[in-house]
Amino acid sequence: MEQKFNILLDALPEEWNGYPIDSDFQTGILIQMALSDQDLSQAEQFYSACDLLFPEEQPQSNEAAEAIIWFLHGWFTDNMEKVKEDKEPVTDWQVDQWRIWVAFKHQYGIDLNKEQIHFWEFMALLSNLEECSYTRIADIRGKKLTGKMSAAEREAYIRAKAIYALDNKAQTTNYTEEEKAKIDAFDERKRKAAEKRKALEVFREFTGE
Repeated sequence: MEQKFNILLDALPEEWNGYPIDSDFQTGILIQMALSDQDLSQAEQFYSACDLLFPEEQPQSNEAAEAIIWFLHGWFTDNMEKVKEDKEPVTDWQVDQWRIWVAFKHQYGIDLNKEQIHFWEFMALLSNLEECSYTRIADIRGKKLTGKMSAAEREAYIRAKAIYALDNKAQTTNYTEEEKAKIDAFDERKRKAAEKRKALEVFREFTGE
C-alpha cells in the first residue's frame, strides 16, 4: 500500500527514494514552466525538469519521471482524476506573477521574492487563498458558460474571459459569429450607457442639481 503524505504528521520531503531534491517553490514553478514550454521538445522538457528537481545525483529516467509527477502533485489530496477532466488552464506564472505575489504578501505576510518555502507548502497556500484579484481572475478563466445564465450574465463572462484569457488566439477563434455579435452588442450598450451617464453629469453640473 502506497504511503500517503500528511502535513499534520510528516515533515515536508527533501528527497525522493534517497535522492536529494530541490524542494523550493521556485523550482516547482520552473518545472511546470519547462514542461509547458512549446519551444522545447518533449525530451528537452523532461531533462530540464530532471535537472531542476535533482541538482545532484539523478535516478534512472523512469524513476525520475515518477519523481517529477510525485513532486508536482504529491501535495494534492482531492480527486486528481476529476481535476484532470477540466483541462482549462487558470494560472500562468508569468501573467499572474504580481497578483500571486500581492496575495501572499497581504494574506500571509510572505514576500515570495525573498523567502524560501517548500513547493508543497506554496501550492497549499496558493490553493487556499481568500478572495483576491488572483482568485477572481482564475475563477473567470475556469467558469463554464451554461444555458442557465441570463443573456447579460453570459455576455459579461464571455467578455471577461476574453480579457483574462491565457491564450488570446485560441480564445478569439472559439467564438461563433452569434457570440461575436453578442459581444459587439454588449459593448455598444455599455458605450451608450456611459454616454448617458456623462450627459447627466454635465446637465446636473450646469443646472446645479
